[in-house]
Amino acid sequence: MTLTSPSLRGGISPDFGFWRRGFWIAVALLSSLTATAAEPRTGDIAGRYAILRAEDRDTGCMLTLEARPAQGGNKAQLAPACRDNGVVIFDPVAWSLERGRLALTARKGHKTFFEHHPDGVWRRDAKEGKALSLRRM
Repeated sequence: MTLTSPSLRGGISPDFGFWRRGFWIAVALLSSLTATAAEPRTGDIAGRYAILRAEDRDTGCMLTLEARPAQGGNKAQLAPACRDNGVVIFDPVAWSLERGRLALTARKGHKTFFEHHPDGVWRRDAKEGKALSLRRM
């Protein structure tokens, strides 16, 4: 049967519902693919980062995020030369990705979360305390 068949009402195929469902399935698949592609991956995050405070002021501290397993995620290591008291007390030892956010785990077990911004900087939520950011070196 063709679309020009006189038996078809308005020239629409009887399988139009099939095509409509297929369209929405394709839309759902494409949106899930783009959402997945936008989320950072462990291998993309591993590396060395400068730790920044308010207004992106460099603290002189460096944090290394490794793609190597550690208790509570992957290994994180603060450079010994860090003199920012808050960062030294927090002392991150592990990191992980949780729902697209970077989670740093302190030696004592508590976590702080960072959101990835278009400028490439990971920024801690302002509700969690003083401004803190990570910029790849």
